[in-house]
Amino acid sequence: MSQDLLQTGTNELEIIIFTVGKETFAMNVMKVREIIQPIPVTSVPNSHPHVEGLIRLRDEVLSLVDLYKVLGELRAEEATEDKFIVGELNRMKVAFRVEKVSNIHRISWSDIEKPTDLSQGLEGLVTGVVKVDDKL
Repeated sequence: MSQDLLQTGTNELEIIIFTVGKETFAMNVMKVREIIQPIPVTSVPNSHPHVEGLIRLRDEVLSLVDLYKVLGELRAEEATEDKFIVGELNRMKVAFRVEKVSNIHRISWSDIEKPTDLSQGLEGLVTGVVKVDDKL
């Protein structure tokens, strides 16, 4: 993790890299509140198919979105590295189940490219594409 805070006006941001199935994704670190080991999940009848249930984190109840389901990925039976990324998006805290969190990278906003037509099917999920360590 970066030892120093980003300087204002540098046109940079930090992204956290995570995987879900065979795919690699990133999220702006400023949207991440914490990363935790999986904790008990309470299922909710008639909830959205992508919502795995609710978790209680320090007396706060959060929805847990299963990114495996959102992305149509299969979870390995021995998925032992699963993590919950707790984020705050549009003033709402939510947790995301991911397979593995790898590291944090500092990138320039200019390194983020608009998704192409090849990323069809992920509309609303992908806001940009960036190359990090020879991976998109």
